[in-house]
Amino acid sequence: MIKLFYKEMKITASTILTGALLTALTLTASAQKGVETGTPFGRGDDSLRCLRNTSLYSTYYDNKDYNMAVQFWRPVFNECPGSSKNTYIKGETMFKDFYRKTGNKAFIDTILMILDQRTRYFNEAPANNLRKAIALYELGGNDPAYAKQSFDLIKEVVKTSPQSLDHTYSTLYMAVAAKCFSLKVIESPEVISAYTDAMTAINPQLLNKPDDARYLNARKNIDAVFKSSGAADCQTLEKIFTSGVDANPKDTALLRKVSTLLSDAGCKESDLYFKVTTLLYDFERTAASATQLAEMNMARKKYTEAEKYYTEAIELESNPLTKSSLLTKLATLELTSDNKPAARDFAKTAYSLDNANGNALFIIAESYAGARIGESFDNQTVYWVVVDYLIRARNTDPTLKEQADERIAIYSRLFPTKEESFFRSLVNEGASYQVGGWINESTTIRFRKE
Repeated sequence: MIKLFYKEMKITASTILTGALLTALTLTASAQKGVETGTPFGRGDDSLRCLRNTSLYSTYYDNKDYNMAVQFWRPVFNECPGSSKNTYIKGETMFKDFYRKTGNKAFIDTILMILDQRTRYFNEAPANNLRKAIALYELGGNDPAYAKQSFDLIKEVVKTSPQSLDHTYSTLYMAVAAKCFSLKVIESPEVISAYTDAMTAINPQLLNKPDDARYLNARKNIDAVFKSSGAADCQTLEKIFTSGVDANPKDTALLRKVSTLLSDAGCKESDLYFKVTTLLYDFERTAASATQLAEMNMARKKYTEAEKYYTEAIELESNPLTKSSLLTKLATLELTSDNKPAARDFAKTAYSLDNANGNALFIIAESYAGARIGESFDNQTVYWVVVDYLIRARNTDPTLKEQADERIAIYSRLFPTKEESFFRSLVNEGASYQVGGWINESTTIRFRKE
């Protein structure tokens, strides 16, 4: 009985040992890396090895001991590349740190390789290409090759996945373009194109959320970088866009883009800006655009055109104070053209809309100065009215005091003399008097100080 038990035990032990050996052999035979199986961690011992290395490198990483972490990270990267995005996120962080401490450009190439493999196993090519671009920009310094590589990466994302360009990467695009231009690896048209693309990403966001600080700051930074890049000079912009505007005068998207570029570059005096603004007015007739055209024509001494646009601006404007200001400008234009009655009429209308408009009163005075309404004495009486309006202008707007006082001193010397007034039975200084002709204003008698 004892022998039988021993025999059974021997068989059982043998069976167990054999089973264990077969299991071990089976596990060894089936152990495969994740990179071989297409699974996150692989199979068998390799799976355990991947998990163990992941745990070890993560512990060292969390303690910022990157030199130790990378020793366990590297097998994870090579053997189970599909296990987790963290492999790539933490790897990128570690190798950026290695580069900053050593300046060894081989680490930049490793970062690019890490991001390429991240794309291979987790897709998201646009996002990873943008990550590559920012790494190249941040770490590449003034190396022309790295700058151009960064620029090309963002440019490709803009072409294939423009929605990926958020406030951060649109700002980066402009900065990279400016750097490339300064390093002479791209020409100004590409900088301008980058600016246009960057603003195209920003502006729709601000239309939806006009107070979004992220996009407001991005637009501010993009504008600042573009203006300081040196690529946006007026001559270059005109050379690039004139033929396109001439060929497509009804392309409002193009016209708006060119208008914005010229405006931001300080090219409002250019002929192309004038042409674009005029063309846009046919599609967008507003008081503001009409005013702008009026002032641009004034600067070019095209007074007839300026009068036309001021008149249209006044008709389109609904705000009485703004309309008063426009009427004052139109009155000034008429005064410049020596159409004094029209200048007076526009200025009076302007003052009726805004009683704080001292400039309108000043223009009325200047419209009357030198007016011919009859004989010499009659013409002299006009200056009583002129001085009346200058005093009112000075009292209404103190900023006009110096200018008004200067003219009052001059025009007061053109009053009729006491003798001339007596000859016409005007003996009481301060008495009421009606000046005739197209002036038709009530005033008071005053004598020239001899």
